[in-house]
Amino acid sequence: MILIGILIGFYGYLFPGNINILVLDLYESKKYKSLFLILILILIFESAYCLITLFYLHGLKSNVHLFSMIELAAYSIVLLMGLWMLFENKSSEKVAKKYTLYRGVISIIIHPQQIPFWLLMGVMISPVINIGLDLKMTTSFVLCNALGTLLIMTFYMVYGSKLMHYFKLKLNQLNTVIGVLYITIAVISLSKIFIYS
Repeated sequence: MILIGILIGFYGYLFPGNINILVLDLYESKKYKSLFLILILILIFESAYCLITLFYLHGLKSNVHLFSMIELAAYSIVLLMGLWMLFENKSSEKVAKKYTLYRGVISIIIHPQQIPFWLLMGVMISPVINIGLDLKMTTSFVLCNALGTLLIMTFYMVYGSKLMHYFKLKLNQLNTVIGVLYITIAVISLSKIFIYS
């Protein structure tokens, strides 16, 4: 059952976002040293968010007010990122790549979806896996999740590039689409928080 961590890690980064685009852009630009450092950073912060959230899951879930504040902050960041992507200076591909690098690194360190994502995943897997209480099991799960994350990043490096060339998508256009998606997710999620609070 620990191997489910691979599927969760893969699924967590399946949909395109700032991090995926950053990895794809560095791979396409053949900046392999930067790509390696970014992949290490992704795995460190992915594992840290996973570990911290799973260990403190029950405490966070029992404190409804704290959990609501975390959700509110997370989706506010998603909204700001979406607005940034939508209204940034689109004068050149070079400017778009520079902002993609900034957003990618920010998204790795301050990943707005990570805590709500891991709270949800933690609740879903807790009946099957004793995560958070058993250190060996939790560590194995986190390592499997990191492997899943690495697999999806490799998928983006190999196939993401081909997809972008096939559809002849420019970075600006992709940023606009993802920006609109982020804004939509944030507005819907924030609306639900305010309606049910």
